Amino acid sequence: MKKWIFLFSLLMVLMLSVSAFAGGAVNRTNWSAEYIRTLNRNAATDYADIALYNPAGTVYMDPGGYVNASVHYFPKRYKNDITSGPFEGTYRSNEPSVVPGLFMVYNAEQWAFYFGVSNMLGGGKVDFKDGNLTTATIGAGFIQETPYDAILSQNIKAEQQGLGYTAGGAIKLNDNISLSMGIRYIDAKQEARGGATLVDLTDSTPDFTGEVDYEWDAQGIGAIIGINYTPSPNTTIAARYETRTSLRYRYTVKADDFGILANQGITTGTKRREDLPAVLGIGISQQFTPRFRAASSLTYYFNSDADWDGDHRKFNNGYDVGLALEYAFTPELLGSIGYMYTDIGIKSRYKDDIFANRPENPNLDAHTIGFGGAYRLRPDLAFNAAAGRVFYDEDDISTPIGDVTYEKDIYFLAFGVQYKFM
Repeated sequence: MKKWIFLFSLLMVLMLSVSAFAGGAVNRTNWSAEYIRTLNRNAATDYADIALYNPAGTVYMDPGGYVNASVHYFPKRYKNDITSGPFEGTYRSNEPSVVPGLFMVYNAEQWAFYFGVSNMLGGGKVDFKDGNLTTATIGAGFIQETPYDAILSQNIKAEQQGLGYTAGGAIKLNDNISLSMGIRYIDAKQEARGGATLVDLTDSTPDFTGEVDYEWDAQGIGAIIGINYTPSPNTTIAARYETRTSLRYRYTVKADDFGILANQGITTGTKRREDLPAVLGIGISQQFTPRFRAASSLTYYFNSDADWDGDHRKFNNGYDVGLALEYAFTPELLGSIGYMYTDIGIKSRYKDDIFANRPENPNLDAHTIGFGGAYRLRPDLAFNAAAGRVFYDEDDISTPIGDVTYEKDIYFLAFGVQYKFM
């Protein structure tokens, strides 16, 4: 008898240029190819990516050592559609992302050691070549106080990533219950660069081209505890709790020609608090027949308990909830499909605040579908492949420069390989 699955969360990991679709307002939980094809991994005990989703379950894998690697490709389209006012138009970013991930597990039956590298926060890279709501708002404010009366050109690039390095161990108390404890080091960084050329339509003042260019970085340490309970050979119930990670970002200002950062009191050395919120992940997995299992998940993000220099008051707690179905066509080949709903947690009265709901990567509720399969070529070698799409809710907001509709569209492809040794 195998396992009944009501699994947990999704997708991807180690970050060079990252876009993550799953998670809360700050947290990201898309770490592996296995996650993309199910979107529910919180009670899984089959592949080594559970080092991050169900660390206490690592002692229920077959004894031995595992190395698991994933790579994901995300074509994505973000739009700020300004539908009224002098800056009316559609502003787009079509910057794709490639995200790899790495997980390792060594299981000695009564205890296990695990390690993982993944992206824990950040919305990846965006490139609005013709500007967006942020640059239009800044330009409009600058025009009001200067002889210039039009924006000739504008652009903005931004990238945020937060690599998490996780290590820990699990111990089996008996055949039914195991516990885990781990530690995570996060190295987070954000870069942004934007520019605009302002013109005086009377030609009495020379054109002005300015740039804003800055980065910020922070490091922090958090802990993860987990429990795995198997009341029967066909049922797994698991939970993990990730503590809040305190992140104090330090700014490095490279250019501020418009004085935008200086007006907010930001210069090189200025610090800002933006914690990674605590997370509770709960999952249940059930094996209905030897070939069919189902998994369900809930991942809860404690946004309101984090410190974001006051911006956390603009958010409720958020969550992901999902369901996955998996069917084994043969002992070597299985297919799966998963669904997940995400409530990002931003309070409705703050959706018009472009500093709380950043135009570069707006916070939008979403429905996600993922599907794929796994193939075990040999007892020690297995492959996972997956694809899917995120269906974001559109959001209409009102700003001083006009009405705006936020839109996001993300597709994803993923491939993973796992090798078992010893």
